[in-house]
Amino acid sequence: MPYGDMQTKSKREDIASTQMLKTRLAANKRASRDFDEWCLRQFPELPMPSRIMDLGCGTGKQILLFSPLISPRSQIWGLDLSGESLQRLTKKYSAKAELKLLEGSFDQLESFPDLHDEQFDLIYGSYALYYTHDLPRLVTHIYRFLKPGGIFWVIAPYTGTNDEFLRIIRKYHEVEAFMDYVFDQFHVEVIEMGEKVGFKHLKPSLLRNRISFPDSSSFMDYLSHSLFYRPGFDQAIKKEVDAIVDAKGEFSLSKHIISLQLRK
Repeated sequence: MPYGDMQTKSKREDIASTQMLKTRLAANKRASRDFDEWCLRQFPELPMPSRIMDLGCGTGKQILLFSPLISPRSQIWGLDLSGESLQRLTKKYSAKAELKLLEGSFDQLESFPDLHDEQFDLIYGSYALYYTHDLPRLVTHIYRFLKPGGIFWVIAPYTGTNDEFLRIIRKYHEVEAFMDYVFDQFHVEVIEMGEKVGFKHLKPSLLRNRISFPDSSSFMDYLSHSLFYRPGFDQAIKKEVDAIVDAKGEFSLSKHIISLQLRK
């Protein structure tokens, strides 16, 4: 069964929830290293002008970050399930490159009439593409839509992410196999399928980061807006986090991130 079809909290309304996304992004301000700065250092060399697509763009965090680096005659395309998120992006966008937005699923790339083969110089997805229902099909379509020499760029969690609180919550409820897949197997499959469809070059990079919470309340707020949250266990989890905060002065989570750039 494809992981996208599993009964997990990664259902459509959770993925599209702007409030959940905002809460998780706010927690990144507590990180030991700057994720945005790291992303900017990974940004690939592109022709001028260029065509870029962000799959699962949300409210446009990466588009807003990258757009100042794009030549003015370029195009940036954003695709997302949430029309609300796309509207927010439209209001915030101010770069000179043309912005084109599509509402829908990246599992249906071939259904958008404006998309055609060898159109893009860069197609990327940040913390999004593991929600696909069919990764081989998605990677195949991405390869088709890239120009010769074009880049498919994936940013995703890496092995060891969230280990500190996963050890706690596994005592009280099951963590779906989907989440273990995201951390431990997704990046492996991207590489394998990328090679299979014809990508010729791979550039990996790894960021080992940490997010610290000063008390259990701030962590519980983060947890309640995550895909791991299950009601009914708050007091037990909070008690364990309190004990760690008392002993160490904070509760700290590993946030390991992998960047994979596959060149056609």
